[in-house]
Amino acid sequence: MKSMSISCRSCRSLLVVAFALILALPAEARKFRILSFNILVDRGPHWDARKVQVGEFIQKNHPDVFGLQEPTKPQMDDLAPYLKDYAYVGVARDDGKEQGEYSPVYYRTDRYRALKSGTFWLSETPEAPSYGWDANCRRVCSWALLQDKVSGKLFVFANTHLDHIGKVARRNGALLIKERLTALVPAGTPLMVTGDFNVEDTEEAYITMTTGGIPLGDAYKMARKRTGCKTTFHAWGKIPDEKAYKIDFIFLSPQLKVKRAEIFNSYLAPDQYLSDHHPHFVDLKW
Repeated sequence: MKSMSISCRSCRSLLVVAFALILALPAEARKFRILSFNILVDRGPHWDARKVQVGEFIQKNHPDVFGLQEPTKPQMDDLAPYLKDYAYVGVARDDGKEQGEYSPVYYRTDRYRALKSGTFWLSETPEAPSYGWDANCRRVCSWALLQDKVSGKLFVFANTHLDHIGKVARRNGALLIKERLTALVPAGTPLMVTGDFNVEDTEEAYITMTTGGIPLGDAYKMARKRTGCKTTFHAWGKIPDEKAYKIDFIFLSPQLKVKRAEIFNSYLAPDQYLSDHHPHFVDLKW
């Protein structure tokens, strides 16, 4: 009995040591999850019901950083009780304050601190609220320079939503995003860009994002493993997955390695979805 007691104590000690080693793992070994999600502006169907489902979905999956497209300030306020672990950067596109849709960058405050951040308009006058080229709406890109509180590592995360009508606006908006981010990202710092680009992977804005300046890869294509749907925009279930469009992307600089990509099926029940877009996740090894 005495030897058994010593053995049990030894096991407990080993477990304590193992747990301590897990906690001490460098930041590179921890799971790093990114989410891009067009949640559908609140004039869309069923927001009063969807806000709980969307909030619980993000809370459950607990990404490190994420970009939302189309939220208004009231929607972000509705989601706030589910996002207590997060802060966000970004301003509304119509007045540079709180009017209109945002393209916010959310980040976990227990893991990261924002050193710099900003928003620019996708237009000929990027410093002020403005329409760009042939765009139907004002469009913005919000970004943050974030630092891991454990490792001290830096990375830049940006989030955007290109115009759904203007072809010139999409082309020039993508060029402006690459130009601006290439200039502001410190040399060697990883860059992550999420967004609803309103194009597929054969179109000019996508090609711009993946060539020139800082070369960016399509995280879905980079992933070792891909699960879920193959497309993102389903128009509230009106377009079946095999005919739908992948217009939401996560672009990454080459030093980042993607373990898994998932396009989560947002179907809840007949005529009930989280949004008219499926959420897009990637898990990184970095």
